[in-house]
Amino acid sequence: MSTITIIRLPLGPFRVNTYLVICRSTGQAAIIDPAGEPQTIIDALDRAAATPCLILNTHGHPDHVLANAALRAALAVPVWMHAEDSGFFADSPDIGDLEARTGLTVDTVADRLFADDERLQLGAATIRVLHTPGHTPGSCCFLVSGHLFTGDTLFVGDAGRTDLKGGSLDRLIRSIETRLMNLADDTRIWPGHDYGDRPGSTMGRERKENPYITDFILDS
Repeated sequence: MSTITIIRLPLGPFRVNTYLVICRSTGQAAIIDPAGEPQTIIDALDRAAATPCLILNTHGHPDHVLANAALRAALAVPVWMHAEDSGFFADSPDIGDLEARTGLTVDTVADRLFADDERLQLGAATIRVLHTPGHTPGSCCFLVSGHLFTGDTLFVGDAGRTDLKGGSLDRLIRSIETRLMNLADDTRIWPGHDYGDRPGSTMGRERKENPYITDFILDS
């Protein structure tokens, strides 16, 4: 039986997948990529009787950090991000538009910084940070109890774009090859956007069907 409960909330103007990861034995919760609608997130936590302890960003793009500031203030919970992305997108041209559309203040700077292979405790569960640069310099995936939260590094049948500030296709392919390809086939994939034929996948399915793996890695 899984040690965690996962709640997926597609939120914000770009329908980013915000995830609530809740330790079943303690009720402690991590909020991954709060993408807007902070009250929706708070209401979901309340319905699950969960206590938020961590706000984790897979990367620093404004659409993935949109509700950071509001939730930090409302819940008194620290925001975590990789050092290479914290503040890196503070001058993003998207910020003004997002703030005008949502009424939220976009804060791209984290309270605390995690590093590659760092372990964060969530009740009885452990969240392992995998630094997977390519979509952005500080992009990370989070592995917890056989579930991998991939942000914009890996989608269902696709991968994150690399033509924006700090992006690199070579680094993205290398990250997938060296950090994700060694994971078990039954590892559940929870991406940052629902761009595929289903909201989630497995590492085994992506190995067989994702062209970023079949074409760039397995056929190279």
